[in-house]
Amino acid sequence: MTPERLDALLETALATGTIPPDATVEERAELAPLLATSASLKLNAARVASEANAAMPTARARFQRHLSQQEAPERRQVPAPTLQPSFLGRLLHGRVLALGSSVAALAVVAVIAILVLQPFGGVETASALTVDDYVQVQGVVSASDGSTVTIQSPEVGNLQVALSDLTSVTDDDGVREISSLQPGDPVLVSGVVTARQAIAASNVAVAKNQGTPATGVGEKIKLLKSFRDGLQGSIRLISLSPDGKKARVLLVTSSESLLVDVDARSMDQFLAEAPRPLGALVRIVVAPDLAKGVFRLESAEASGPTPTRPATPPAAAPQFQNVRGVVTSRTANVLMVRTERGVVPVVIRLSTSIRFSGSGLTIEDIRSGEGVVGHEVVVSGNQDGASARRVVATLIVVLEKAPTTTR
Repeated sequence: MTPERLDALLETALATGTIPPDATVEERAELAPLLATSASLKLNAARVASEANAAMPTARARFQRHLSQQEAPERRQVPAPTLQPSFLGRLLHGRVLALGSSVAALAVVAVIAILVLQPFGGVETASALTVDDYVQVQGVVSASDGSTVTIQSPEVGNLQVALSDLTSVTDDDGVREISSLQPGDPVLVSGVVTARQAIAASNVAVAKNQGTPATGVGEKIKLLKSFRDGLQGSIRLISLSPDGKKARVLLVTSSESLLVDVDARSMDQFLAEAPRPLGALVRIVVAPDLAKGVFRLESAEASGPTPTRPATPPAAAPQFQNVRGVVTSRTANVLMVRTERGVVPVVIRLSTSIRFSGSGLTIEDIRSGEGVVGHEVVVSGNQDGASARRVVATLIVVLEKAPTTTR
């Protein structure tokens, strides 16, 4: 495998959206993550162009005002300063634009997309999606072109979801092709946020087509700043930071939608107890040991009579598979998890979000060789196409080590 051969294969893959059939196993391993990245980058590039076009009238008006000020007779003339090239100018200067490498071209697009599409938040409102966060959100497909689908969510608005060969898509009948997604399909999407309103999907669960997409709204949502006694509602989105230290939920009450920052330990405990978090009814709790504006979650499902409960997802809502058990062994990226129904292989991918809860483990521990064997885990994900029993994990919560005397 030479660089020239790999570059030629990547060019073909980018043009067709699939890895060429003559690629070897080693070449496929190299191409798969590049192709997965390209889908989200193309999506970002399209959003860059859209936002740039939208900003053009404002930029033109500012430039015209600048010319008018320059023409004022009383304005004192001063020599124009010598400007140093900007970062982007230095990046694109000279021969950079003539690069023929596909990987280099994708990198330039990535830099531009990150610079232009970083999310923002105000004092009282915030973006529901934060770049690089792992998210789970539900919606209804409104459009699909094979590699990108648009889903509509009444709370979040229209979301652009990039799909790739590494995206696992399943429904009640098992694994399905990415190209089979159609408008009207209710979907549960998990993945990494690449831009405002854009997600690179790792897992997609599909429910029975209902024919009529929901209406996307996507207005700015208030961020909960101060504790409100008795506040409860249903969860419509979860968001987890890459370092595991921050968590956020979109809480829908009978009268409003709120973004709520949740302490990490509380979120892990909630995910361990409720592996299907979207649609769960919860209450918001204050604690003296938490920073201002950070709260805890508690399940409100068994709390008896409640105020008017917000609409919950329909009975046919898409769901990921769930596995709970003890890790008995690990081979490469596959965990063998012993459950009440037998041993289940769990596949970990780079896009899998891993939470360590009260296990005492950290990412550094795993990287340095300390394993999760003997720890109880809660896993959500999709059925693997290679085996009906294998689960491709989208989220893993690692709990404390299980007592050996009871296993």
